[in-house]
Amino acid sequence: MGYCGMDKIINRNKNISNGTRKSIIFILLIIFLVFVGARIVFAYSFFGGVFGGRIISMPALEIAEMEAAGYICPLFGTSISIVPIGSPPGTPTSYFIPSYITPRTRTTPAIRQLILGRYSGQTMITCTLPSDPPITTTVSLDTINLFGTSRR
Repeated sequence: MGYCGMDKIINRNKNISNGTRKSIIFILLIIFLVFVGARIVFAYSFFGGVFGGRIISMPALEIAEMEAAGYICPLFGTSISIVPIGSPPGTPTSYFIPSYITPRTRTTPAIRQLILGRYSGQTMITCTLPSDPPITTTVSLDTINLFGTSRR
């Protein structure tokens, strides 16, 4: 007996002609390629987008503007703004990096470094202007869930 009963499978299907076998294999190959192609498309839309560029500001420009106007914006992580390089059109330029996300390259982000990564979802950052009554505004930044930076 063959490995895992392959003899039984082969012997059982001896009545199928070579042309029919080739047709079945061809159809299965087409179906496989369709699923692989669809999976790649869904992977980008499901996991978010990719980005790359040079860091131009820490904190992100939106957060820096709010803080310059007197707002207090507590962050539990880092915000950055980048100049996109080679990213698809419409890629955001300001991001939030949660404190629990560490760079794959083990170098901390700094201004003028190159950065490459993946983002998914958005983080709402609440900024408060201390006045009577306090004024709150929210800033929405895309959340980085995987990234790496250049050495310098």
